[in-house]
Amino acid sequence: MRLARLEIATESNIGRRRRNNEDFHRVAVHPTPSGNLVLLAVADGMGGAEAGELASKLAIEGVSEAARSYAELLTTGRPGVSLGTVMDKALRLAQRRIVQEGERVVARKGMGTTLTAVMLTEWNRQAVIGHVGDTRAYRFSSGRWTQLTQDHSWVAMQVRQGVLSADQADEHPWRHMLTQALGLPDVKHDILPVSFASGEVVILTTDGLYGLVPPEEWNVSGDLQSALEDWVSKALVRGGTDNITIVGARFR
Repeated sequence: MRLARLEIATESNIGRRRRNNEDFHRVAVHPTPSGNLVLLAVADGMGGAEAGELASKLAIEGVSEAARSYAELLTTGRPGVSLGTVMDKALRLAQRRIVQEGERVVARKGMGTTLTAVMLTEWNRQAVIGHVGDTRAYRFSSGRWTQLTQDHSWVAMQVRQGVLSADQADEHPWRHMLTQALGLPDVKHDILPVSFASGEVVILTTDGLYGLVPPEEWNVSGDLQSALEDWVSKALVRGGTDNITIVGARFR
């Protein structure tokens, strides 16, 4: 997808070991008088009996609804709230819907999902990231990748505290244990304001990619869609141990 100031690409694959794809993603473009309001979002669900698929879908639908409502406010000329406030409300809405569905259907109780979403105003490249769990946002700038989000996981917490090294965390048997996820009681999410410059790239991805193909192998010198497809192919060759989902945007 090519917009006036953005090139957007997405790719999702079930992988080689999973029976279903519990990832969910979305790109939504909402025209406003100033330009496009754009939502990029990736979620990685968890829970039995297809509950993980539903949790990730509910999360994406929650942030999508919030973005759509904000675009309508911008169109009236009375926004009234900031991007950060909108994202905060979006994640709270997603949390509420997941918990309510778990209470409504016993088999879905305890289902949850990670979520990393970017809401941005294309005309000035201002953005906010909403984040829960270990789905990640990365920025490519000046020839290098930087992780914008911090994982909400047990091993990431140990690394931040100096108990484990990054290499130890990558191999630890508890590396998939989350400390925060939508659907968990008293969940806490991160809201991160960020701005982008022309030529920079933002990538949202589940651990199915970065766990097998690290950022230092990500090449974005050419077409962005082709790049994402290449990364997924590499992850599949290396075992495809999880669902793989990527959403990327390059700023013009």
